[in-house]
Amino acid sequence: MRKVISTIFFLPSLVFLLVGSNPIQTQKEYVPNEVLVKFKRDISVYSIKEAITYVQGKIITYRRVEIEPFVWESSDPSQRSFRLDPDLFHIKVPETVGTEQAISTLSKDPNVKYAEKNFIYHIDRSPYDPYFTEQWGLHNTGQGGGTTDADIDAPEAWDIFTGTPGVVVAVIDTGVDYNHEDLSDNMWINLIEYEGTPGVDDDYPPNGYIDDIYGYNFLYRQYMPPEKRNPLDDVGHGTHVAGIIGAVGNNGKGVTGVNWNVQIMALKIFDASGGGATDDIIHAIDYAIEKNATLSNNSWGGSEYSAPLRDAIERAKNAGQLFICSAGNDSRDIDEQGNQYYPACYDLGNIICVASTTNNDELSDFSNWGHISADLGAPGGYGKGQSPNEDDIYSTLPNNSYGFQKGTSMATPYVSGAAALLLGYYSGLEYWQVKNAIIASVDKLASLSEKCVSEGRLNAHKALVIPISPSNLNAWPTAWTEIDLSWQDNSVNEQGFKIERKRADENNFSEIATLGNNITSYKDETVSAGVDYDYRIKAYNQYGESSPSDTDSAKVPTNTPDAPSHIEAHFLWSTHQVELAWSDSSNNEQGFAIERRSEYEPSWQEIDRVGANETMYYDSNVDPDTFYYYRVRAYNPSGYSPYSSVATIYVPWY
Repeated sequence: MRKVISTIFFLPSLVFLLVGSNPIQTQKEYVPNEVLVKFKRDISVYSIKEAITYVQGKIITYRRVEIEPFVWESSDPSQRSFRLDPDLFHIKVPETVGTEQAISTLSKDPNVKYAEKNFIYHIDRSPYDPYFTEQWGLHNTGQGGGTTDADIDAPEAWDIFTGTPGVVVAVIDTGVDYNHEDLSDNMWINLIEYEGTPGVDDDYPPNGYIDDIYGYNFLYRQYMPPEKRNPLDDVGHGTHVAGIIGAVGNNGKGVTGVNWNVQIMALKIFDASGGGATDDIIHAIDYAIEKNATLSNNSWGGSEYSAPLRDAIERAKNAGQLFICSAGNDSRDIDEQGNQYYPACYDLGNIICVASTTNNDELSDFSNWGHISADLGAPGGYGKGQSPNEDDIYSTLPNNSYGFQKGTSMATPYVSGAAALLLGYYSGLEYWQVKNAIIASVDKLASLSEKCVSEGRLNAHKALVIPISPSNLNAWPTAWTEIDLSWQDNSVNEQGFKIERKRADENNFSEIATLGNNITSYKDETVSAGVDYDYRIKAYNQYGESSPSDTDSAKVPTNTPDAPSHIEAHFLWSTHQVELAWSDSSNNEQGFAIERRSEYEPSWQEIDRVGANETMYYDSNVDPDTFYYYRVRAYNPSGYSPYSSVATIYVPWY
């Protein structure tokens, strides 16, 4: 019999006012008396120390050591506030100064790029009731009143691929129970620390994190007992998320993750109350970058924009990492001004934002949405006014337990698990190719129309079998009625490619050609000079189309060509021909027109034409004992070039 335990309901970071009562107190939205300040690049050490001293601040290093500004050494990496951003400082100010005054003062300093609060974010789980024995999000047969096939088609995906330990998913959350019977075999292990000396930073080079074997607990960093260093989950949220991503499959225990074989890196940033500060989140993101995680799962968020947090996610993008996050549980449109939710709403290409769907393929009542900011839906549970026993998400919980939770927190790891499958199945994919593949392969749902970019719910099977989109598209004019295209074929299972084109002044692409598989070039001979054209390519097979390739533009120019130069004429005794030669001074001609007159003719006559880039012509229709005069001009649809100079030749008796 499976052991089912309940978990904690975390309130969102809002204050509710009840009529005739006192306000309900919730967590503060930021850490008091702390500021994240970023200085402009290449300013003096003195200017940094002076600015921090002016607000009576102390520098907090990433090891949680407080340093007075006057003893801070810029050359010492261990004294940085953030390992991967030397210009960002985490400072603590006295209560007599306070957060608001410190930010106001620092923001006026011309050496400061920005200064902001150390915001607190919250995990994105909604309330639930326990006890449900089937994972409908993976395979929905109508159990619990659900709709058959309102799932991610996991069994169909597993027929193709079940995962590989070569993919590392960083779970940035409340930690993970890395001893769990259904997770321990899929935990990421830092071998140099695992085999090293307890209590010693065995990493090479040292990273300041002692005994970071399964990841790290960023709530504590320096001068702490060993039990505080590990990222063990004391809440249940991160363990539940990890089980959805990668509970070991086919082991006769508990549940199955989307990915049977994967490495879970446990990065603890949230305490038992479900809140976590910006600085801890940044440290976790940077750790995942330094330890080469493939992607990260981020089932948390908040309403405050944070520039240093965005910078950290952009660093992850530059390192090639996907950042998969939840849309939030406030039942709101996060595209609307004032309703934004972060990190979902940061405009960064490595972010995949996930909304929640029910076992009937409806948008969950609690789920946020956004036609621009949310990318797709995934199973996350039902919602308000419904019994959660039969329609929430069942997964691992601490101490070899299992239970139910719901929220966009639970929807997000479905997408992380599917992304890990893709990254393991196709070697060498870029983050944007995985994102495009996931968005292109959704099951379209009426309930998600205009609610997210893809307007559909995750389908892991289709994500594996629909071709990967082409890349590196290049378009260039090669003649006056032709634009050549070339691209990179990234798929192994396409039936062919579809060529799409639009004029720059048009809104929609139209298909202009369909090609076979393994083809990587095309000539468009239906263009007009002077028109800007945009092109994109899609791969397709019997399961559907890939997302479009990148777009490239080209235009056949409209200016007339330059005149040929250095024209010369020679008589060839062997063939009794006049040989003309010239230099092609243009790069946009369609051809050359040859004109001639004899000493007995009053006007020039065009005698022939040759194609583009030709620089020689042989005239066989000549009479002996006659002077001939030749000139050449280039032409294209826009007109003729000026004439070349005139070449004169005497044809002798033969």
